[in-house]
Amino acid sequence: MANVATAEGRIGAIDPDKRELINSDGGVQGIPAPSFGVNTQQVGVDGFTYRFVQAGGAIAASQTDIAVDAAGQATDGLGTYVGTLAFVDNEYGWVRNPVILADAT
Repeated sequence: MANVATAEGRIGAIDPDKRELINSDGGVQGIPAPSFGVNTQQVGVDGFTYRFVQAGGAIAASQTDIAVDAAGQATDGLGTYVGTLAFVDNEYGWVRNPVILADAT
């Protein structure tokens, strides 16, 4: 299994080259559909707005310059969103707007 990375918080591992989930029994399945619609926005208990995105390329962990287009595609660089976890291409996840709502008023 070349290029298989463990997926913290998930069962099994993801093969980023094939975008498949490797089950704990060694079986392979496609990446499951996202839990939320792309571009869904939620306000966290911390007061920050989070946006559910699909990565348009690899994004390193702890990036502070993630760009998100109108379709919800996130890319590394020249943006204002913040990520805490790494994304592989086409992976879904949440990014955070760095301005807390209380600061925006």
